[in-house]
Amino acid sequence: MSIIIFFAIVCAFLLFTLNKILGVEIGFKVEKENLRDFTEEAVEPKISDLEQKLKIISDCYKKFEAEDFLRKAEKVFSIVFSAYAQGDKSTLKDLLAPRTYNAFSMAIDDRKSRGEVLEGNLVRFVSMEILDAEKTDEDLLVTVKFVTEQSNVLKSAGGEVIEGDLDFVENRTDVWVFSRKIAATDSRWLLQEIKSEE
Repeated sequence: MSIIIFFAIVCAFLLFTLNKILGVEIGFKVEKENLRDFTEEAVEPKISDLEQKLKIISDCYKKFEAEDFLRKAEKVFSIVFSAYAQGDKSTLKDLLAPRTYNAFSMAIDDRKSRGEVLEGNLVRFVSMEILDAEKTDEDLLVTVKFVTEQSNVLKSAGGEVIEGDLDFVENRTDVWVFSRKIAATDSRWLLQEIKSEE
């Protein structure tokens, strides 16, 4: 009888010990280990190179916001498109950097000297996106890619079509670089350069 009681006590002790080791202690350690692994693996979302560049722009010019900038760039594109076709140099002068304005002005004068007329129709904007941004010692630069549908016709002084077709809608890609002086007190961005798509 005493032997049975002894074995019962030993069995109870072994079960208690196994439960303590395999159940509570190991389970608790696994949970803590899993929690630590999860914490270590949690990382901050990566910021793209362009986002970092745009942040530099907004840090320098507090009013800068990418979506708002694109909306205004769209309006500028439309105005410049129309002003160039009409030969409106006064409008262009307010929107273009000096070197770019000089190039536009010379092209308009050259066209007018031959009596030619440019007719342009900006049908719609297909897409717009910011490609790049840069801060130099003096300037902030933002590069925008425009994809538009447009038709253009160049006519002679006699009204004959030299180039283009108003009935033909062309899908066109333009890359414009806008700039503003860091020290500028107004909010204007000027068209600094027109680049070909690389």
